[in-house]
Amino acid sequence: MLTLYDFDWKGTKGVTWNSFVRKIRYSLNYKGLEFKTIWIEYPDLEGIAKKLGVKPTGKKLNGDPEYTLPMIVDDSTGIALSESVHIVEYLDKTYPDTPRLLPEGSHALQAAFRDAFYPKLKAFFPFVVPTVPLITNPPSSVFFRTKYEAVYGMTLEELRLKDEARVVAWNNWKAELGTVAAWFRKEDVWVMGDTPSYADFILASFILAAKTFFGPDSTEYKEILEINDGRWGRLAKNVEKYW
Repeated sequence: MLTLYDFDWKGTKGVTWNSFVRKIRYSLNYKGLEFKTIWIEYPDLEGIAKKLGVKPTGKKLNGDPEYTLPMIVDDSTGIALSESVHIVEYLDKTYPDTPRLLPEGSHALQAAFRDAFYPKLKAFFPFVVPTVPLITNPPSSVFFRTKYEAVYGMTLEELRLKDEARVVAWNNWKAELGTVAAWFRKEDVWVMGDTPSYADFILASFILAAKTFFGPDSTEYKEILEINDGRWGRLAKNVEKYW
């Protein structure tokens, strides 16, 4: 049995809000692999990761090791690991009879895609960071607030976009999505053509996150579904079965 670790929140139980974890949830469901979820709070992550023997994925501001989700444990092999791309590579290697997340021969292309897409998220994060403490449980909310107020040197209330600044930032995010949409031909369903891959689950996890952070009936989410000739609306429908 595979175990996926995910951050709990105030919203619908059993539904992930975290885009980084959602990439792996999509991936596991696409492969048809049975798994369970253990829901945790931010302050508990480091202790759990160390207990499982998972390697840190970066460093904190003070230079100490930092641990992040997603994180999985595979009871059948005894392997515990984090870092999305490492997890995806592990799943493809360990379960070769399931659909591949990184199609054979596409590793360089997929890496280039990630390098091109991830920097664009800088335009979306100003909407995400101030919202996380509002949707997470008190232990995670306090932890997240403390961490990111130190990173930005201001309160999250000060960081929250308002009025004209918010409009400008939202238009910037839409412009970035327009650039991404231009990478596709009109008839393309998935990044690799007719078959889903890890790159598609990256796109879905972040672009469709407006549903989580603004609400399913929000103007923002509806706009995301409609822009770029409805490409992201079609993506939402196409990945729904892997949710």
